[in-house]
Amino acid sequence: MTSVGFDTYCQLLEETINELQETGEKPRPPAIVDINVTAFIPDDWVGSKEQKMIEYKRLADVKNVEELDAIRQEWIDRFSKIPEPVENLIKLIHLRLLATAAKITLIRETPDNIRIYMPYNRAEWSIIASRMDRNITKYIKYTIAPKACQEGNSILLFNNSVLSFKEVFNILSDLFYYISKISYEYTNKEL
Repeated sequence: MTSVGFDTYCQLLEETINELQETGEKPRPPAIVDINVTAFIPDDWVGSKEQKMIEYKRLADVKNVEELDAIRQEWIDRFSKIPEPVENLIKLIHLRLLATAAKITLIRETPDNIRIYMPYNRAEWSIIASRMDRNITKYIKYTIAPKACQEGNSILLFNNSVLSFKEVFNILSDLFYYISKISYEYTNKEL
């Protein structure tokens, strides 16, 4: 959001909401990913500030991981090797897409951990966690969100103190994938 500007972000969000309302679908707000990592598109990499704004808008319009992968591949073809800040930006958007699908509302890094706000209660989380790989859950601690919390019913505290951003990205990607998969399977089994 800070890269494309607040006004542009709000405009894009409003357009998306309007499109979804016209189709009768109730939109799920995208997850907010607030992780402290350098993530931006450099002017000199894409050639100009105008081109950079076009690429940011394209990223804002991405609706799934396949579209994001297609943009990434196109950038390699058009602009050459992707710099680390751009790779980080792609990873943040990837996390946002996966988190939104998993009904995660907010991912916020604090000095102690990364907090993942979600709608699942303790019983639901126990079912999900029991079917996950130990290499994911060993970093996670479940806690109930304060009653005043607007972001979700519960919070996962992710201990990222000894991990690189690449490792954090991989673990969170797996976590959100499994939350979506397991909750979908459980919901469909119950019906």
